[in-house]
Amino acid sequence: MKRVLMIFVKIIVVLIAIIGGIIAIMFGLNEFVFNRESIKSIFEKVEDEQASVTKYIAYGTHLNIEGEIPEKTEEIRDINLVLIPLNKSEVEINVKYEETENGYKFHTSDLLNKGINLEEFSKSKYYIFAKVEYGKNKKKYYSLGNKTDYKNIEYYTITRENTNNKVVVKFDVYDLDDRDIEYMQIEARKSKLPKDVYDIVIDPGHGGSDTGAEYGGYREADLTLEYSQKVKEELEKLGLKVLITRTGNENEETFGTHSVYDEDGRVNLVGKSKAKYVISIHLNSITEENSESGVEVYTAPNIDFKIAKTFSKNIVEYAKTNYSTLTATYGKMDGVYARTFKDWEIEDSINDANSGGYEPYNITENTPYLYMIRETGGIATGAYVDGRNKEYGKNNYYNSNIGVEAYLLELGYLNNDENLKSLIENKDGYVKGIVETVKQEMLEN
Repeated sequence: MKRVLMIFVKIIVVLIAIIGGIIAIMFGLNEFVFNRESIKSIFEKVEDEQASVTKYIAYGTHLNIEGEIPEKTEEIRDINLVLIPLNKSEVEINVKYEETENGYKFHTSDLLNKGINLEEFSKSKYYIFAKVEYGKNKKKYYSLGNKTDYKNIEYYTITRENTNNKVVVKFDVYDLDDRDIEYMQIEARKSKLPKDVYDIVIDPGHGGSDTGAEYGGYREADLTLEYSQKVKEELEKLGLKVLITRTGNENEETFGTHSVYDEDGRVNLVGKSKAKYVISIHLNSITEENSESGVEVYTAPNIDFKIAKTFSKNIVEYAKTNYSTLTATYGKMDGVYARTFKDWEIEDSINDANSGGYEPYNITENTPYLYMIRETGGIATGAYVDGRNKEYGKNNYYNSNIGVEAYLLELGYLNNDENLKSLIENKDGYVKGIVETVKQEMLEN
């Protein structure tokens, strides 16, 4: 009797497994058919004529797209990009646009760290189209073809609760009956960070033979390393994967300090990290001792300064110090600066190129002056160290459309006695100001 019962139970278990498998197969097949029909219905409504993407850049956590639409309808009411997830309603992305001779040009944002937030994509495929509204309740959809030299963008979201998404921005071709339609797509899925990908890079200013500022028996390179190591430890406690660009102050103990553009130099370390942010920590100095003091946060000029403002505010608050007293034309708000090239500096660069026998760099008065901001942002921030000047190495990522959002923190003036006292006695306050900013602006948003 017992044996019969056991055989019966086994039969029931097998039947349940078979039925479950059949249901799973049927559901999967139905889902496949449904998705296939949904995709087809999306492409059936796009125009034969195609819009084009002329630039697409990921900077920090945001994607920005520029393009052209071959639309000359005089009754245009609005132009937007739309994201169409599979089996879900379209989501509009506002763009700025202007009329041209052949149609319209558009771009998603004037600010590098605004636009399409790549952190917000959940697991799915998203098709991107340009939508033109005209007349009365009329609309046209245009697929987006890639008119750049760039291929896929691979982006990994910031680590939260030990999880990440991989977000791929790419172009593909859809075969619709008798025509091939090139289109732009974003695909997101769960993925652990690869071994060589990081959330944030911490860069201790100077190092090795470059000691930075010196005053009162203290060296900038020593102090920035100490601060940076503490910041790294605190960020790792939050679950973030953090890269530090150097671990010592002697050449044989460190990496990334022989030349900032060496293969293992700090610029190339940041570029290949695929991090979202780099925080470069420095101490200031000035020729006349005790003439200036306070915190200065440097950024690229064409960004939203919200994170920079929070860095400055939090460091001042937690370290019990002050905003910088420096008055400069490139000051944006209390403690926030966007240092760019001045006209005479551009002229000097041209003269250096002419005397060095190489083509001058394309530098404008909007190009960031500080290399850790300019060169880590790729084309977004006008990086230009491409190896033509043989006195330098090469930034392998100068022409990349994937940029790391950079903040250079001057925590205080080393040769200001009051600042120096604070920098030595209140290190934990400075570290907390930096870490709290990461929590508030990079993790919680």
